[in-house]
Amino acid sequence: MIIFKRKSGFTLIEILLVVAIVGVIATAAIAPLAFTVIRIAETEEQYNGEEALRRGLSLIIKDITETMRTAQNPLLRTVKKGILGMGDDYYLIVASIAPARQNSAAGCVVYRVVKKSVFSRLPEGLYRWIVPSKAPTEIDPEDMVEDDAQLVLTDVTNLKIEIFIPPDWSDESYSGGLPIGIKVSLTRGEKTVEQVEWLP
Repeated sequence: MIIFKRKSGFTLIEILLVVAIVGVIATAAIAPLAFTVIRIAETEEQYNGEEALRRGLSLIIKDITETMRTAQNPLLRTVKKGILGMGDDYYLIVASIAPARQNSAAGCVVYRVVKKSVFSRLPEGLYRWIVPSKAPTEIDPEDMVEDDAQLVLTDVTNLKIEIFIPPDWSDESYSGGLPIGIKVSLTRGEKTVEQVEWLP
């Protein structure tokens, strides 16, 4: 008589059953986690978009408030240029001590949005140029050298500047001393952030 002894171990069916149960449990645990990660990423992107615009505005306002007050007029110049079918472009030129921080003669800081174009190799965004030894009236913001551009913020599509000339705000070109107030807004996609600064 032959007696069969059962060998110790698991059968294929037992192993497959355990794998299926672990798969169901893992799916049930990972689905809410994946949803949570996606929501966190969306919230972070939305917050970072607005926060990035605020940081860009802070840099602009800092350059305006650090204007060389001993310089001859004009200390600040804004240029409004209408582009056919694309709205208005604004350029900001301010007499600044920023070049001195880079061991150059004091001069100007220029802000301008570079838009997508076949004529520019720069990606779309807000750019800053530091121009030593020049007054705001000696600078043509359209002739800025691309290699000298400092990217402040990508994907910015509009920079708008308004000057408070009592009793109203004006969005026209301006050249002169520091105004009583300046309103700067940046647009990125559908989001626009604005900052008003009252100057002494």
